[in-house]
Amino acid sequence: MPAGNTTPVSASPPESNGADKIVLAAILMIAVLRSVALLLSPLDLGVDEAQYWLWSQTFDFGYYTKPPMTSWIIAITHGLFGHESWAVRFAAPWLHFATALLIWRTAGWLYGQAAGRWAGLLWMLLPAVSLGSFVMSTDTPLLFFWAGALCTVTGVICRRISPSRGMFFAGLLIGGGMLAKYAAIYFLLGILLYWLWQGRANKQQSSTKTLMNEQIFILKLRHLALALTGMLLAASPNLGWQLLNDFATVRHLSDNANLAKQSYSLINSVNFLGAQFATAGPLCFALMVLILRSAEDTMARRLLICLSVPVLAIITMQAFLSEANANWALTAMPALVVWLAGWIARRHPIEISAMDRVKKQRWGLLAIAINGGIALFFLGASMSGDLGPLTPKSDPMRHLRGWQALSLDVDQALATNGGRIVIADRRATAALLTWYFYRRNVTVLIHDGDGIPSNHFEENLAWQPKGGRQLLWLDGRATPPQVSGVTWDGSALLSDVAISARRHRKLYLHQGHETGE
Repeated sequence: MPAGNTTPVSASPPESNGADKIVLAAILMIAVLRSVALLLSPLDLGVDEAQYWLWSQTFDFGYYTKPPMTSWIIAITHGLFGHESWAVRFAAPWLHFATALLIWRTAGWLYGQAAGRWAGLLWMLLPAVSLGSFVMSTDTPLLFFWAGALCTVTGVICRRISPSRGMFFAGLLIGGGMLAKYAAIYFLLGILLYWLWQGRANKQQSSTKTLMNEQIFILKLRHLALALTGMLLAASPNLGWQLLNDFATVRHLSDNANLAKQSYSLINSVNFLGAQFATAGPLCFALMVLILRSAEDTMARRLLICLSVPVLAIITMQAFLSEANANWALTAMPALVVWLAGWIARRHPIEISAMDRVKKQRWGLLAIAINGGIALFFLGASMSGDLGPLTPKSDPMRHLRGWQALSLDVDQALATNGGRIVIADRRATAALLTWYFYRRNVTVLIHDGDGIPSNHFEENLAWQPKGGRQLLWLDGRATPPQVSGVTWDGSALLSDVAISARRHRKLYLHQGHETGE
């Protein structure tokens, strides 16, 4: 029996089946349209996508800066659909579609079928999901596994799933999330907080009707142990890889956090929280924060707070200490979407009239309309590769343009000097040229000037002079770089590619041969 004062799913009125079909068709159509946009998009891969693809060409249980899940997924879609940019990204909209279904199920168990429908639609139209459906990032599989774990734990607490098997399976899903991004560990922290909170609430309210009426399952310490066991089991391949590779990814994450350079900036925290209005949608996030004003103390509220607010608090503190990107708190969104859907759909016991629920539904429809407009904008931008009249002076899409044109210039220069070695000026260039020279007899390397690897290419594909090889060296300067072991031949060629209305990507192609000295 579900928790709280909600109607069991099995007792939903027959007409809800028709509403379910309409909403399911809507979110399915959204996923289809996003897939079509990927097929039509003229945009090149982003640097991270190209690097994940490169990793996908060599199966491993871990890579220099990220766990392996995203590269495993790309290996499947690239293998199925061929060497196309859209093939690298193809799983993204469908993983978000699957995530929407899991969030739908979660909200349905907690608050009833109407809330489930709201949750599924709200998720598919979040701006972060709209953007995330057009790029293949580590956040996309992370959110799928996170939503799966949330759904499973909810099923256990609502007595829909066997507790022992359910918590072990939830642990496996958390471990799967860790194979995508280590932020999955926040889920375990959230469940621990919930366990502590429910224990205290159980002691304080054991003689009241509130807890009894919820008819919830009380998690025990052994259930947390089962979840931890499942997580460690699922994540063990990458944990083992980290041990064998001197914790390379963990060290990279600590460098990203940059806690050694503390800024103690309240402005950074405010900016981070402000960015969440863009992540979730301006009205949607404003409605989400109403959870802090709720006076009720139910199992659902406690669970959803523990799996959202701590994440936001931790990353807000990270922003205060140093810096934080808006997407670092995305794992708070599944629980917040479920809560918002429940708030919109259900009839609260203290409501004095049906008008209260109508007003909430109007707010929900307005939030969906706003996010729907944003989703249409992202759809058009993906198809056209252009932000149109809304393009800012610093066009963010410039990073996804011009790489193919650069590869053609490089290819022509290689044909001229007969070389097969390209020394890229930076990681982005190395990653994208490796993509475009796929299955070509061309090796793309990078020069590690300080000898301290800071990325995958410097760690694994650093240039070392060998002697006797012709090479092409890419640099932003017209004069050849001052490096030993190379003799420069002739004048540099210029690759000048427009990547936005205001910017060009200019790289000089220096021709030379290695002396091995």
